[in-house]
Amino acid sequence: MNKKNKMNDNLDWTVQQYETTLKHFPNLNKMMEEPFLLRMILTVLPSLMKRHSIGTKISKSQVYEVFNEQWIDVHVKNVVNKLSELRIQSNPKKIKAAFYLYCQDLAFEMFIQGNQVATENDYREYETDKIWSKLDPIIETETKSEDEKLEIKENESNTTVTKKQDAWDQYFNGDSIAKYALRRVGDNKYQF
Repeated sequence: MNKKNKMNDNLDWTVQQYETTLKHFPNLNKMMEEPFLLRMILTVLPSLMKRHSIGTKISKSQVYEVFNEQWIDVHVKNVVNKLSELRIQSNPKKIKAAFYLYCQDLAFEMFIQGNQVATENDYREYETDKIWSKLDPIIETETKSEDEKLEIKENESNTTVTKKQDAWDQYFNGDSIAKYALRRVGDNKYQF
């Protein structure tokens, strides 16, 4: 097992402990044929053993559930540690609930969009337009983002154009700490 694995608090487990434990949960063997699930099962096996009695049939969804809980716990712990370094009091239970809800909503939106990467808008251009409009209120500035899409609807007699908001805006508004549960994969691009 990789010593750098933050997800697993049971780094003192030996290969023999893993082998013995896996023999008690035979249905996990079929799941372990997939490399992705193998890694996940090895990460959560100590927790699964604590939750389920020997011989229990464990489903993929139960493995995912334990993995997600551990994953969120790691990120909550990181945020709480950073906030405590800044001498800011925090409530880990509230942060965990916020992370869980945020991740659940974002994952569902990613599923709906058919996309594994969520893109955060670059708000610098919005701020520049706001500053210019405050400096000279007579001149109207038209803000168009590359993320705003125009949706054209044709009726029988007239055509209307409406602005369609970017699907990811609601997940990256302001400086929400919930987005720190995501992994940055590029400029303003995140995924689980």
